[in-house]
Amino acid sequence: MRDEMGYLKILSAVFAVCLSVLTAAPLLGAGASAPADTKEVVAAPPAKEGTQDKSSIAADTSTKAGGTESEPAATTNSKETAPASLAKGGTPDKTTMPTAAKGKGNASSAEKDPVGDLVSDPMGTFSRFCKKLVKDNIRLEEFSFWRIIYFAIGIALTLACSRITRWLVERYGMKLAGKTKTDVDDLTCEALGRPSGLLVFAIGLYISTYPMMKLLSPTLQVVYGRICLALAASSVAWGLYRMVTVVDHVLTKLAAKTDTNLDDLIVAIVRKSLKVTVVLFSVFFIGQNILHLNITTLLAGAGVAGLAVAFAAQDTISNFFGSIMIILDQPFTVGDCVQFSNYKGMVENVGFRSTRIRTFDGHLVSIPNKNVAGADIENISARPFIKRTFNIGLVYDSGIDKIDRAVELLHDIFDKQECMVDDRPPRIVFDSFGDWSLNISATIWWYDKDEDGEVVPPDFGKHMKWVHETNMEILRRFDKEGLEFAFPTNTTYLARDAARAFPALEAGRDEAKR
Repeated sequence: MRDEMGYLKILSAVFAVCLSVLTAAPLLGAGASAPADTKEVVAAPPAKEGTQDKSSIAADTSTKAGGTESEPAATTNSKETAPASLAKGGTPDKTTMPTAAKGKGNASSAEKDPVGDLVSDPMGTFSRFCKKLVKDNIRLEEFSFWRIIYFAIGIALTLACSRITRWLVERYGMKLAGKTKTDVDDLTCEALGRPSGLLVFAIGLYISTYPMMKLLSPTLQVVYGRICLALAASSVAWGLYRMVTVVDHVLTKLAAKTDTNLDDLIVAIVRKSLKVTVVLFSVFFIGQNILHLNITTLLAGAGVAGLAVAFAAQDTISNFFGSIMIILDQPFTVGDCVQFSNYKGMVENVGFRSTRIRTFDGHLVSIPNKNVAGADIENISARPFIKRTFNIGLVYDSGIDKIDRAVELLHDIFDKQECMVDDRPPRIVFDSFGDWSLNISATIWWYDKDEDGEVVPPDFGKHMKWVHETNMEILRRFDKEGLEFAFPTNTTYLARDAARAFPALEAGRDEAKR
């Protein structure tokens, strides 16, 4: 019942506003342009017996003698003889003086301003306006009792049909939709329930008030018909607006099947764009084609205002289009570890204006999307593996056998790891002779795998745990084999040290002895 009362309130408000706007201006304009030369004919009071002056007698005599002389001429003669009688000491004519005064009053009343009357007497002006509105636009003499009965029965049937239609769509329709596997039809029935009831109400209202509408003037009949048609079109627009929820539901389910989180942002943009499009198209269509309002001027003004806003909000628009490019290109997703300019951290949010990155120091950095869209971004989380390269240095006193044993131990440690793949086996070689060590280089490609053995994006925390375990294993195996790690040292040999003989020096000594 609350819905039906809401329909009646909406219709009453719309009808009152449209009726006042479309009829007030012509009626006020007609009242303001009333002819000012209307004269009020006032009969002169009869003169008392025995007091008729000479001017009046002369006027009567001239009228009888001529027979065709007009009344205004007599009035002019009486005005011309009035000063003479006053000069002789006679009494002024009581017939002519009030007539002149009334003539001045009529001229002043014809020049009245409607705006001034509205300010001085607002209630009286409004009452006269309403009476004139009813008199000029409603034929009350043709009003009959059967029209009221028709209207009452029609409104009752309209409310009942509106309620039944909504019940059929929402309850019975959803009951049938519950038998299917998809939930799209359930959401469709729920979205179209109330708009379908409003559409039936608009049609029934026009049919119920048709006899009453015939009592209105042709102008008001057209206005009322447009209002009912606009109400029906509004119900259709309302249904389309609620159907956006169904589209949003379908897109959300599709976005949930993807690995990226930027699809959710695309769904939000599509949802808001569809709602704005439905509202703007409905307003322009109803205003231009049904109510016949001048929407072209409004669009021209909106274009100029939009141009000014575009110049004033260049950075905002650039950031918005930057976010569109990020969504379409998808260089990263929410939760990825990226390195941008001097910042390295996890992406927490991608908005319409900026992208927020949480650095490893805990700071939250907001970067405008126009800068993100045009910059070089390193997506660390998108790498399929983590490459690790390290060197192990053995002392120079190590022989060839120990170098071979060290390489063999490293292969034994890394080749058996589950994080290795056949395409990229470990690369372990005797790399170089350093300043204080014999260097063995190892290059490892670490892959992260799930429980089924499938390769997944690497987890940096698991990688660091693996590095710790392998380093401990290398230290334990090398210590067991007696392999000594080198560290930066300098060894100084004396020239006469017997433990370290220099052949060139000894040859020089033998040459000197000879």
